[in-house]
Amino acid sequence: MNLVIDQGNTAVKIAQFINDEISTLKIFNKEDVEDMMEYVQQIQFSVAIYSSVGGDIFSIQNIISKKADCFIKLSHATPLPITIEYSTPQTLGVDRIAGAVGAWCVNKGKTSLVIDAGTAITYDIVTAEGIYKGGNISPGISMRFKALNHYTNSLPLVTLSEVYSLVGRDTESAILSGVMNGVMSEVEGYIDKISKKERNISVILTGGDHSVLHNQLKNSTFVPLIDEEYLVLKGLNTILRYNVEK
Repeated sequence: MNLVIDQGNTAVKIAQFINDEISTLKIFNKEDVEDMMEYVQQIQFSVAIYSSVGGDIFSIQNIISKKADCFIKLSHATPLPITIEYSTPQTLGVDRIAGAVGAWCVNKGKTSLVIDAGTAITYDIVTAEGIYKGGNISPGISMRFKALNHYTNSLPLVTLSEVYSLVGRDTESAILSGVMNGVMSEVEGYIDKISKKERNISVILTGGDHSVLHNQLKNSTFVPLIDEEYLVLKGLNTILRYNVEK
């Protein structure tokens, strides 16, 4: 049994894998450290991988390292089944590394544009040959709403909705329309430009807002869409297996 932990900015996903399939999955708020410790103490696993972009939880790592026969803390120095072509690999987020490996695994033989819609929206290209070419980072959907509220004196905090117009008729609908139309124009623009340079590309959508993008894009793009909620977890498991088996 493989243990895979993906610690993001707000949530921690703890998954058990049997070979390439998720057997169990629990999601915790990052603050629920005691609940996570109790859970990890109870479950069975032989090898484990830990990935964090939101500050390490050392108490969890200590438990895992004592229980596992092999424990990997993912970093830019971890051996990977793909090649990273990035000028500063030490600054490349481990979630983006795992997502790139996951894309290469679930979309084998094809070039992928990974769009991870979470706290930030990241765009990453992985070729059919397993070469990570690089990508882009922009503010996530919720971050855009919060920024408008935080950096102005009078604009309200608006929550995400998939129902919005092209032109707002009041302040709240103007913010909703501006943010959502802006995000979709950005995403569609990247897909259009990259698909013209990279032939036979597929778009893999993941992250907390992946379903929002999928629902909007399925009627506006002809590029194949793959909706993969647990892409990062699958990439982490692939990295773990690669290191254990090599």
